[in-house]
Amino acid sequence: MKKLLLSLLLLVIVLVAVLLFKTSSFKSKQIVTAHGKRKELPIDESAVKHLSDAIRINTTSYDDTTIVNQAAFDSFFTFLKIEYAPVFENLEDTIINQRSLLLKWKGKNETVKPVILYAHLDVVPIEESTKAKWTHDAFSGEVAEGFIWGRGALDDKGSLISIFEALKHLQAKGFTPERTVYFAFGSDEEIGGSQGAAMIANYLRAQKVSFEFYMDEGGMISEGIVPNIKRPVALIGTAEKGYVTLEITANVKGGHSSHPPKESAADVLVSAIKKLHDNQEKRRTVETVNEFLDFVGPEMPAPLNMVFANRWLFLPLILNEYEKSDEGRALLRTTEVATVMNVGEKENVIPSLVSAKVNFRILSDETSNQVIERATKTINDTLIKITVGEIYEPSKNSSSSTYGFKLLQQTSASVFPDAIVTPFLMLGSTDSKHFQDITENTYRFFPVRMTNELLGTVHGINERIGVKDYMETISFYETMLSNLK
Repeated sequence: MKKLLLSLLLLVIVLVAVLLFKTSSFKSKQIVTAHGKRKELPIDESAVKHLSDAIRINTTSYDDTTIVNQAAFDSFFTFLKIEYAPVFENLEDTIINQRSLLLKWKGKNETVKPVILYAHLDVVPIEESTKAKWTHDAFSGEVAEGFIWGRGALDDKGSLISIFEALKHLQAKGFTPERTVYFAFGSDEEIGGSQGAAMIANYLRAQKVSFEFYMDEGGMISEGIVPNIKRPVALIGTAEKGYVTLEITANVKGGHSSHPPKESAADVLVSAIKKLHDNQEKRRTVETVNEFLDFVGPEMPAPLNMVFANRWLFLPLILNEYEKSDEGRALLRTTEVATVMNVGEKENVIPSLVSAKVNFRILSDETSNQVIERATKTINDTLIKITVGEIYEPSKNSSSSTYGFKLLQQTSASVFPDAIVTPFLMLGSTDSKHFQDITENTYRFFPVRMTNELLGTVHGINERIGVKDYMETISFYETMLSNLK
């Protein structure tokens, strides 16, 4: 018995020693320790007016691509060329496919690869039933209560106008970047980007241009969103989940509702959807999520930093914490959800043909083919037909050790001294997917402060950007472009 107790004691001592050693060597990856205070930047009333005016131009994209307000896009380009005339005088500009714009700012050193910054002009529609719920009209661009209100304030005109404001400031100083910078502005990101970003990328391929890095919208300066981190966190998207939608259709004899069959087409369809829902993948961490944990872990208070430093032992505890939120669960698996259902037209008629669309967001350790095969096997019903829709494979991961990430980290430390910086896995889809083969690295980051409340306004009601936050966004782009090497 004494030998057993001694063995157990020795085992505990070794375990504690390993835990302490791992924790002591688990160093912060921040360039600047994030204990600084937020900077108070002066309010540029001209910049505020420009974003307000941009929001007023209704550049809505619709799933029905025959509905295009070309006049709105023409008006938007006219607005940009008038308000930012010096920018257009000093940069090469090209209109792509009538509604998208590409600018080229020639740098001093043409022996190094250029970089490209991207934002989109279009916005999502306003649901008719929600119009009365907006505090200020969705396309008013109203400046009130410390915010600029309206559709596009956050997604994505806030970023687009910030880029132009930064360019205006640098042009006024006579600044020329060290390396060439392209600025791309797509017209239909909200419906996939096939006529905007894809066309811009095709143009650049034809010109045989490739990039050191590409930067798009994505992660933000989150406040109160990352579990157990009290300070703001700059989430730089270094990878993006893939995308595929499967349409599942059941065709079973219908008839009168007074004498229903044992199993209707609707029953078959619902059963298939439930099988997918009940047989979701097991949770796991992929490369990008592991990098995220490496960056946030050292910033955790004790004893949580020990937990993150010893994931070989405590990973299940960490995953349990992230499982508590919808966003956290989505980081850990390929997700599926039924988004569209077409079932029946009349209350006393049993439909014979019903269908649903199920959207999958794919983790980077698998492919769309694997997802399709697994879904087919899970449903396993001869009455169900599966049709594959649009596919985008998961992106590659852009390492945190790259030049581009270090530049974004340094810029964030300068403009947001109170925030920590981390790589992050993007759950949604951006136009970056169209540029994957012509850039070494891709980052998805809109440098603006974001709370859970504000995040809920993106594609929702009362979308708005804080005026002070907007000033920081402009400062970020100006600082980053100034620091390009």
